[in-house]
Amino acid sequence: MKKLLLLHEEFIQKANRPMTFGALPVSPKEAEAPILPVERWRIMDDSLCKLYKFRRAVDRDHFVIALLSYEAETQHHADILIMEGEVSLKLSTKDLQKVTELDKEYARFADQLFRDLVYSPDHGDEVSEPA
Repeated sequence: MKKLLLLHEEFIQKANRPMTFGALPVSPKEAEAPILPVERWRIMDDSLCKLYKFRRAVDRDHFVIALLSYEAETQHHADILIMEGEVSLKLSTKDLQKVTELDKEYARFADQLFRDLVYSPDHGDEVSEPA
């Protein structure tokens, strides 16, 4: 029991060292990692809505093409608005005019697809503004 008390005291003493401000405790591996603001899904007019932002037009285009393939496979469609550097999705089951499990599955797919495209190792090869 005494050994445990000594270990605990040693741990507390090491934990009580002064903090260094202005420096990160770890060094990032990639300084040019793509950090993009990510919005959350919102419910508007009985629909799930989200805006995805892209730094590269090629990523935006791959995202839209993959969404269209998903729609062809599932026969469930979204309203897709494509803008310069952005894609807006609006999901609802048209027959019921409300959000269903199909819409939630589509939303999960779109989020995973976005992460796979934007945060892939290939992304660091070329940094450019959206065309």
